[in-house]
Amino acid sequence: MSTPNAVSEIEIRERIDTLLTGVRTGDLGALKTIFAPDLVSFDVQAPLRHLGAAVKLASWEQIFTIYQLPLGYEVRDLTVLVDGDLAVTYAVNRLSGTLADGTESGMWVRWTAAWQRINGTWLIVHDQASVPMHFREGRAATDLTP
Repeated sequence: MSTPNAVSEIEIRERIDTLLTGVRTGDLGALKTIFAPDLVSFDVQAPLRHLGAAVKLASWEQIFTIYQLPLGYEVRDLTVLVDGDLAVTYAVNRLSGTLADGTESGMWVRWTAAWQRINGTWLIVHDQASVPMHFREGRAATDLTP
């Protein structure tokens, strides 16, 4: 017998699949269905905090112009925790591809998202993508792999 939280976990994993397909193909329309309008995002690019889904989508749109499509986007060690209408997901993700100038690029980031079921649909209300630091060198540790 499936519990409500188990069913919700399946729904969230399906939403993450939609997110991944949208990122890989540069489909902003798909991404619009994932983020709550009042999203708060702590992303790898400045500034420290991004407010609103429109800002998050503009960041993805910028990435889609920097890279040639399709993009590589891998998720490892995805964990989904659900309690009623709230959930948290976390994983390590790799965005990779060919830059517009032909250079190959990619890096692993740590990703955490808080989800809320709003009007029956799971939406990301908060997300954070971060990169560890090499503190002695004063630089981001984009060379790490899981």
